[in-house]
Amino acid sequence: MEGQRVAKKEGGGKLPWIITGTVVGVLAAAYIGVCAWASGREAILPNVSVAGVDVSNMSAEQAHEVVKTAVEDAGRDIDFTLAYEGVSRTLNAGSLAVDVEQSVSNAQQIGHENFLTAGFQLASHMLGASSQVPLALEEGDQSLDGFLTDMEKAVAAASEDHPYQIEGDKLVMTKGAPIAMVDWEQVRADTQEALQEAYVQRISQKKAVQRELALSAQQGNQEEPDFDAIHREVYTEPKDASLDLESMEITDHTVGVDFDVQELKRAYSAAKGGETFSIPVTLTQPKVTKEDLGGRLFADLLGEATSQVGGVASRLYNVSLSASSCNDVILLPGEVFSYNDTTGPRSVANGYKLGSVYVGGRSEMQPGGGVCQTSSTLYHAILHTTLEIVERRCHQFAVGYVPDGMDATVYDGGTDFKFRNNTDYPIQIKSWTYDNSKGRFITVQIYGTNLSGRYAVPSASTFDWVSPTTVYVPKEGVERGSMVLDREQYAYHGRKAHTYRTVYEADGTKVETQDMGGSSYKMRPNTYYYNPLDGDPTTWVNGVPPTDPGTTTDPGTTPDPGTTPDPGTTPDPGTTPDPGTTPDPGTTPDPGTTPDPGTTPDPGTTPDPGANPDPGATPDPGTTPEPTPEPPPSDSGLRPIDPNGMVG
Repeated sequence: MEGQRVAKKEGGGKLPWIITGTVVGVLAAAYIGVCAWASGREAILPNVSVAGVDVSNMSAEQAHEVVKTAVEDAGRDIDFTLAYEGVSRTLNAGSLAVDVEQSVSNAQQIGHENFLTAGFQLASHMLGASSQVPLALEEGDQSLDGFLTDMEKAVAAASEDHPYQIEGDKLVMTKGAPIAMVDWEQVRADTQEALQEAYVQRISQKKAVQRELALSAQQGNQEEPDFDAIHREVYTEPKDASLDLESMEITDHTVGVDFDVQELKRAYSAAKGGETFSIPVTLTQPKVTKEDLGGRLFADLLGEATSQVGGVASRLYNVSLSASSCNDVILLPGEVFSYNDTTGPRSVANGYKLGSVYVGGRSEMQPGGGVCQTSSTLYHAILHTTLEIVERRCHQFAVGYVPDGMDATVYDGGTDFKFRNNTDYPIQIKSWTYDNSKGRFITVQIYGTNLSGRYAVPSASTFDWVSPTTVYVPKEGVERGSMVLDREQYAYHGRKAHTYRTVYEADGTKVETQDMGGSSYKMRPNTYYYNPLDGDPTTWVNGVPPTDPGTTTDPGTTPDPGTTPDPGTTPDPGTTPDPGTTPDPGTTPDPGTTPDPGTTPDPGTTPDPGANPDPGATPDPGTTPEPTPEPPPSDSGLRPIDPNGMVG
């Protein structure tokens, strides 16, 4: 019926919306579930690669191993070159520090950036979408930094627009000359991008890759140079050629270069724009050139000394061992030689044997006794050179095997002998022992380079001589009526010495006399042992000990003064002790014999030849035995040698 309204059914229009809402809700819930599942998924998404390495659906551990192996193999096959107007530098990617762990972590983050997009990312990658993750390079990679720095220096040095250069003995500069200006930060970014592309290319194509990046630069005018910076770049310290002790090769010398900064400023101000000008530079030649050192290395004998070695076998051995330790030692200019450091601890573990040394004024057996003869002969040789003495001390008693004032005592962990190579060239020590018909000797030679021909002659004055006194010491076991000389603690004359070293030119002209210092040697007395029952020998009358009134002498040797001899017999006149003579000569050492070689006299020194009285005679207890005058030292270094030993 026209115009008639038809009533709508109640609620009939809401159903489609309800259905639509339900569907949307179900889909939303499903998508949320997919997102939750995608977010909780630890494996890398499908179709994800790191610099061309496919890591799809891999765990982080699996991806790490795959990427690491691929990157190491690929890096060795990638050469990247930076070039600028004929200057180039090439980097092999195998030297780059790639952060594989960070690269894999970046790959694993794809699809995990946002919870609500995780499901979409997963679905899209499953349907064919892909993601490429670049390699992460470690911050401050020294290989990359060094490569870029080297290229920057090469461009600056080789640029045709460099504002100055050294030509011979002049610094040449062009005022306002254009210079090359390169944006090195942009070069770094371009280099990293090109390296990423090279990795992808190498991994995907599996063949070596060579890439080159040509640099561009703007030309700029330098209105006012940094003159101080120019000086820092040009200035060069002169450097001597030297000897490499490991390779025994001679390193090259360097010529020093310098100029006056103020003079450069004045010349620059006076020049016109574009004008080229120059100022002089100062060239300083090194003291020692490679040519000098190569032709004169160890060519000259600077000094030498020889001394005769005496003593027991262990002392001879120690002298030879210490001489061997010093042999062939090389000192570069300025270096200091230490005897203790060179020989090392003189211990049994290091091969040294027992020998006599001075301890508290007495001679004792310790490992290394005798090594002082090597240090003293070395010092005597140094005195014939102009080398600088750093540390030296004399012995407690005069040694005899080198002249007084020319010995050098040493002791482990304490007293040392040191000298410095104050020449412009390396020096070498030669030291050895040898035997001939006169005995064993040690020789020390110092070789170096003596361009001037100067030489030195040592000398010494000896004074304040003190003769050995005599002391008597009671000792059980000494035969009654006799005295026994201590053959281990030999007597020594005390004296002082002062040493000088006179330096001469090659033609004999005196240059100077150097004061090398004084030496003071103690006196050591003759020591005699006596039986305590005889009393102090200084109280003996006419050198005869008093008779003990409580005892009776042997009637077969000395008549009883209280009785009358048998008139039928005459006492043997040879058996009655002469009160003015020595008791039984059988108890006194034969003066013509050598002291018992089983005992070591003061082995660090030669027994003072004037200090040992006739060992076979008993001194008059009322007087001090008069020693034979000791002969003055000679520059030859050879002195009388005790046959039994010396203190080191």
